[in-house]
Amino acid sequence: MYTKAAYVMVDFLAVIVLFLTIYAMDRIKDTYGKWLKRALVAGSFAVVANIFVAVSVNSAMAAVAYCAYFSAIDFILYFLYGFCMLYTEHVDIFKKTHKIICALMIIDTVSIYANFIFGHLFYIYEDTDNAGVTFFLTGFRPYYYVHLTLDYMVMALALVFIVYRIIKSYSLYRVKYILILSVLLLVVALNVAYMALSLVLDISVVFYAVAGALIYGSITVFVPRSLMNVSILRATDDMNEGLILFDINDSCIYANAFAKTRFDVDESTYNFSCEPVSSVIKEIIMTGESSGDIPYIKNAIRNGVAKTEHYRIKFNKLTDKNNRVLGSYFLLRDVTEEIYYLAAINEAKVNADNANLAKSAFLANMSHEIRTPLNSIIGLNEMVLRTEKDPEIRGYAEEIKQSGAVLLSLINDILDFSKIEANKMELVHSDYNPHELLRDIKQFFEQMAAEKDLFIHISCDPGIPSVLNGDIKRIRQVLSNLVSNAVKYTKEGGITINVSCNFLSHKTMELYVEISDTGIGISEADLSHIFDSFRRVNEGQNATIQGTGLGLTITRELVELMQGHITVHSSPGKGTSFKVTLPQTIVDRTPLGPFTETPAPATVEYHESFRAPTANILVVDDVMVNLKVVEALLKRTQVKVDKATGGAQAIEMCDDKKYDCIFLDHRMPAPDGIETFKAISVSGLNTDTPIIVLTANALSGADIEYREIGFADYLSKPIKSDELEAMLIKYLPPDKVTLV
Repeated sequence: MYTKAAYVMVDFLAVIVLFLTIYAMDRIKDTYGKWLKRALVAGSFAVVANIFVAVSVNSAMAAVAYCAYFSAIDFILYFLYGFCMLYTEHVDIFKKTHKIICALMIIDTVSIYANFIFGHLFYIYEDTDNAGVTFFLTGFRPYYYVHLTLDYMVMALALVFIVYRIIKSYSLYRVKYILILSVLLLVVALNVAYMALSLVLDISVVFYAVAGALIYGSITVFVPRSLMNVSILRATDDMNEGLILFDINDSCIYANAFAKTRFDVDESTYNFSCEPVSSVIKEIIMTGESSGDIPYIKNAIRNGVAKTEHYRIKFNKLTDKNNRVLGSYFLLRDVTEEIYYLAAINEAKVNADNANLAKSAFLANMSHEIRTPLNSIIGLNEMVLRTEKDPEIRGYAEEIKQSGAVLLSLINDILDFSKIEANKMELVHSDYNPHELLRDIKQFFEQMAAEKDLFIHISCDPGIPSVLNGDIKRIRQVLSNLVSNAVKYTKEGGITINVSCNFLSHKTMELYVEISDTGIGISEADLSHIFDSFRRVNEGQNATIQGTGLGLTITRELVELMQGHITVHSSPGKGTSFKVTLPQTIVDRTPLGPFTETPAPATVEYHESFRAPTANILVVDDVMVNLKVVEALLKRTQVKVDKATGGAQAIEMCDDKKYDCIFLDHRMPAPDGIETFKAISVSGLNTDTPIIVLTANALSGADIEYREIGFADYLSKPIKSDELEAMLIKYLPPDKVTLV
């Protein structure tokens, strides 16, 4: 009686464990979790049926309970088969077989109950030692063993696929399948023991609960954690960085493969006194930091080759969630390639800087060497235009003037490009009248267009404000480049300039300028390269057209520098249209009204802007022709011009005579212009005389550099008479200047 009571109590505990496991199974979202849950539900029925067997009061009750128990086992095995197949990832085989196995189990269940009705497979055993206690025992009858054979075949089939997965899986994942195999084999072993020993109670049903809990724990806790630990160890070994862990007593508890290979770390003997850890600790102690990222250099031999290796070693404390120290770790990162790459990059940068300096020196020399003779050509030609009355000779001089302007434009394009590349192009804002700007553009290109029988038509929105603020010089350069291109590449028809605006606020607006031509157009293939440096589209067809190929590149850079944007649309054979948008500040919002053209005078005759017969200036240049040019350009102003052909002569003259203004060339034989300037500024009679550098150096930032040295101003060659006279009006004593 007591045996029966103990058995029933154990079965009740098994049912409770099964129900708790079934409830926990909801956490598993994979399909195999649903099948395991179904197996545990069937197991609960089996345990309950087994309880009824134990508490049966007669043979009929025991036989019915026994049939329910064995039919439940059929479906435990069916659902376990589904779980095993899905868990071991034999999904395709499961889909092909599970319906067949389900049908066999249903047939077997029906046969179990049918055999009970016929009474030829089961009988009831009366326990003589415990009167009134009825237990079920099986006899050695063939139909019963057919049932057992079917059940064990299903289980064996599942076990075969588990073993197959164990063999085929990576070692990292074998543990998950071995655990399931072990649990299932234990259940089978207990069941076989029950039958082999003819035990009065089937103790294997109690283990259903234990097996269910073990399987659930293995697939949700043990296996994930085991895989995580193994994966972490594998991952750290695969790291291209070293990892060394220490416990709270500074004893090494782990080192990955990188640390062991590079630094011969042995966990059993490695401690804070070993390299490279000791050097890192010393560095941290010296700096007073609690953690750090320390550089470390190691001389090593790799593959028989001596090599200097560079590392960055990071040290930090390991703490728990309550910030209590658990130990420490070191991360060792090999930065050898980074160091070598950085050295290569620095070397490349030095080479690039040297190349840039060489380019700048070349541009400076080119500018000086070309501008110096060009100064003489343009200056002396200007004197011809001022003095010569013969129309034929004046015509020749005008052509020289135009050719000089073209050559100067080419040089300026290259120098502007250099400024843009060096990010030294600066904007100088001033107030301007849009109509005057457009008139200047038209007058400048009208003669060029007329020579090709082209028209230039300007359409301007009358609502544009009368005074705007922007970099008028750069805006004029942008429009000039676009109009110049339009004239160059148009054979018939003409150029149209449309100007409008879009008000952004009371003080700001966008100026829209569209320049369209009826020229040869640009092909779609060339259109994407239209703004590329030194590239001219359709080079073969346009070989006779002058230009550097930098005009549009500079135009785009200038537009973007002014925070605007430029677009281009073109059709081959029909023409091209450039649209420029520039943000501008409104100074006077009064509308300009309709655009009116002021015809340019047929011939512009030179008139001096001032006279200063009592003024004395000194011009210093090692090229005699340049001295003659300055003297000739100032002839009508009546300024007294003294000339010096070198720095030493200029210093002597400044010691003996006071000048109102000095023009000093930069590049002369020793002493050069800067050395001469410093000598004149500290001694003699002209320490306070404004000295203007007169140079062919027009590179980016040159004017700023000269002013930083101390020059009063900067005048580039070739010298323009209007700029020269404006400079003298600015720096000569006012009482000596009479404006004309």
